[in-house]
Amino acid sequence: MSCLAWACCIAVVMNGAPPAKGPAALPEAKAGPEAKAGLVEILPGVRVNRAERLVEFDGKVAVDCHDPQTPTVYLEVIVTAPDTREHEALVVTSVKPSLIHAGLLAVGSEPGRPGWFERGPDGRADAKPPTGSTVKVELVTRDAAGVERVATPAEWMVHVRDGTRPAGDLAAWVHAGSRMVWRKDVRTGERTEVFDADGAGVIVGLHTFGSEVIALTRVLNPEAGVDEPVWIADSKAVPRLGEKVTVRLRVAKVGGVVEAVPAAAK
Repeated sequence: MSCLAWACCIAVVMNGAPPAKGPAALPEAKAGPEAKAGLVEILPGVRVNRAERLVEFDGKVAVDCHDPQTPTVYLEVIVTAPDTREHEALVVTSVKPSLIHAGLLAVGSEPGRPGWFERGPDGRADAKPPTGSTVKVELVTRDAAGVERVATPAEWMVHVRDGTRPAGDLAAWVHAGSRMVWRKDVRTGERTEVFDADGAGVIVGLHTFGSEVIALTRVLNPEAGVDEPVWIADSKAVPRLGEKVTVRLRVAKVGGVVEAVPAAAK
């Protein structure tokens, strides 16, 4: 059984419905120190609190915006997997994207689909917004005394020209759920269906790559000639490179299609 299939079986079991097929026994959820806050580790690195529709996992600051030689760091991703887009992401985590997706399923989130671009009759690429349950993204750090500091991704970003922060549909996310794709194994030549985000690495997106687990509600084309990158890491807010970050995903609304969010100026 694949990692994603195993994870989804656990998510189904936690939601109270027996899986149609699967292993005879599932691994028991691990209760660690986080259990005091109602969190239980159900998959490697994934902690959930079903009552609060909360999923969390650990990562670290991915970029160095404090280097005086290279202070301007353009962003296209909020949270990414290693060896993918760390150079343009706020946080990098070793937790597998498909397990984070399964954690969201376990707390009742309903995935939709990532945003995409559809060629219209006039030849122009029409943006199609992502769908899925609304998710509030929080980035949590702790000071030397262990006191939590909770921020949204928007509070770690500023516009490169005017210093404003993103708002409206530039600061709202949904559980898009990535997608299943066929990839060819470079060693064996065999084609295998895989969870796209596990290869592409985009867990919480900013620009629209079409593979993200959590998608920004505004569709931003990753082609710089279409949507010029304008959001950079805020050196006044982003911690030092490598500092530990806990990412919290709060499922604020369960529903297939996110409600319209007022658009903000680019």
